[in-house]
Amino acid sequence: MLTPNHVVTTARAVLIAGALTAAVLMLGPWPGLEQVFGLSDKTAHAIAFGGLVAVSFLALPRMRRNDLALAAVLLGASVEVAQMFTADRSASISDLLADTAGVAVIYLASHIESLRSLARQRGRASFAEIAAQDRRRGGRRLAPVIQAAFPPPAGEPQAEGSTTFASRAARRFPRQA
Repeated sequence: MLTPNHVVTTARAVLIAGALTAAVLMLGPWPGLEQVFGLSDKTAHAIAFGGLVAVSFLALPRMRRNDLALAAVLLGASVEVAQMFTADRSASISDLLADTAGVAVIYLASHIESLRSLARQRGRASFAEIAAQDRRRGGRRLAPVIQAAFPPPAGEPQAEGSTTFASRAARRFPRQA
């Protein structure tokens, strides 16, 4: 029976194979190989890094998408630096921008399901209300930018009391006599 763990394991194998293949093709002595497939250099970079980040989202489900996307962009930058030291290749900022574009497309597309879920569960709530109810935020105050962009509805009581770690811990774990 197929389980999510099987999908994750398969995605990890595909990620390793894909990363090694991309590294060999980008650093090897085959410049212009993407033209055999009818792709331009920039399109090949965007597809390669978009594909790697998409598979990494499946292969590493416990890691944040932000971190995986950043790691993919840093990998692209390191490939460009490594190309400076090869005889047949040269580093290019436009290649790095193409890598970043491929990662950005997949990263933004990955947030669609999150927005769909919010629309299903809390469709009438404002983003400020959703952020205030987010359990991961604990009792923290909203960032000033979010407060300015999404002010709380009129008549809603404001959070009172100290929001330091020590005060939250003291409320949650009162001293016993």
